[in-house]
Amino acid sequence: MMILLLSNPSWALKREVAYQGTANWTEFRQHVLNQQQEDERAGVAYMISGAVAAIGGTIAYQQSEEIFSRTIFAITSNLGLAAVGLGATYYWTGNELDSFYYAIEGSSLSLAERNEVLQRFLFKQQEEKRKAKWIRVATHALLAAANIYGATQEENKEISSVFYFLGGANALLAVTYTF
Repeated sequence: MMILLLSNPSWALKREVAYQGTANWTEFRQHVLNQQQEDERAGVAYMISGAVAAIGGTIAYQQSEEIFSRTIFAITSNLGLAAVGLGATYYWTGNELDSFYYAIEGSSLSLAERNEVLQRFLFKQQEEKRKAKWIRVATHALLAAANIYGATQEENKEISSVFYFLGGANALLAVTYTF
């Protein structure tokens, strides 16, 4: 059951970037350019902190003899490496609005045509976000049910408690995604 929690795509650190303004190309352009600067800053921050965590975790792992400590340091090192990759993604690829922006910005469309295409894009993006929200609700509800069922079938009280905790946490996540 724990693998189901870890394999859930909504736990990943995917940033959803959305433009909340009107279908005005000039405002949208400024939003995208500002967001690109933020993505670069965030990318550098993730790469630096991730490198520090990876190096520190690796050194501490090598110096530790206790199994629990070594496990924690190994996890820290792995999370640090994942943060470096995430930072590199933010820095070099930006976010989901960039491709759309560059496709339209490099076109021969007039400002009025850009505004019309932007309006259609924003409408479609809102539809997709609504669908994704309900997929998250269903995913966490299923995880909650699976973990609670696992807890009722487990004879070991300590393991059962972990399953109940995971079930409760996922039920809470399912409820929060409905808002």
